[in-house]
Amino acid sequence: MKLIDKHSRVHNYLRLSVTDRCNLNCIYCNPNNSFKYNSTNSELLTFEEIERIVKIFVNNFEFKKIRLTGGEPFARKDIDILIQMLGDLKEHKKFELSATTNGTLLNGRIKSLINSGLDRLNFSLDSLKKETFENITGFNKVDKTINALQSAKEAGLKNIKINTVVMKGINDSEILDFVDFVKNEDMTVRFIEYMPFSNNHYNADNFISMSEIIEIINSKYILIEIVDKNSSVSKDFRIDEYKGKISVISSISDHFCNDCNRLRITSSGKLRLCLFSPNDDTLDLKKMIKNGNTDNEIAETIINSINYKQESHASIKELLVLENNNMISIGG
Repeated sequence: MKLIDKHSRVHNYLRLSVTDRCNLNCIYCNPNNSFKYNSTNSELLTFEEIERIVKIFVNNFEFKKIRLTGGEPFARKDIDILIQMLGDLKEHKKFELSATTNGTLLNGRIKSLINSGLDRLNFSLDSLKKETFENITGFNKVDKTINALQSAKEAGLKNIKINTVVMKGINDSEILDFVDFVKNEDMTVRFIEYMPFSNNHYNADNFISMSEIIEIINSKYILIEIVDKNSSVSKDFRIDEYKGKISVISSISDHFCNDCNRLRITSSGKLRLCLFSPNDDTLDLKKMIKNGNTDNEIAETIINSINYKQESHASIKELLVLENNNMISIGG
């Protein structure tokens, strides 16, 4: 059966956090280690629990996409084993298995991950310049991310995406540099609007909207909108006369809630209906598993929970006062 909420949105995409730890401290996510990690090893979902949750969503609700997130998913010990476990599941139920990563921990691992069943990688990369990258992340590791990108391409991964959070006065001067970086490649750069979270000391002066980003790109390139696509969170474009693609995720200036098809599981096993949900809409799947609930009982509870999903997320004013709404703990 399909998992449909009271606003007639079909959900078939699960973002599953495997850890709330990261080896970088990005200023829009976890500046200066402002978030104190909640998940000890005993609180994290085990690989067996993750496998069971994925089975429930794939078998009961026809989910087509499973994305591993964090934190930094490849900071989770032995995650290669988990990817192999989920890869084995795909032999019985077809779904896309992907991960979002900063790429700095992937040296020499990509071919093995592909052989285990990983289909796609999205790379978080907010600057191509060493100094700016270090200012944003706290570390001088831009070369590791770019090398991982190149390794993924050489290993034959398709539809590679680069996620770039754009902040005015910090990295907006590199918008055209990123377009130049992907224009001759089979890659997509996704410019993401800067979003407020309770621990990221959000500064509205650093916000730059989708329309401003597109205007900057149009100053040099001709963008042609891609409209023949299914539900998506982004506005997608191809660059006239080039191979590369451009996307913009306008969570703030032009939200895409009407087309939302995704749910999130935190690293401690909580179901989150929206990236911007208050904590009181969580369903503790780990607790249900530990309590001995059957797959059907867990599925029935998920069906009941989906009806609490709001039609759209809160306004930016409301988002600014949400407590304990940390991207790194939710799994962006």
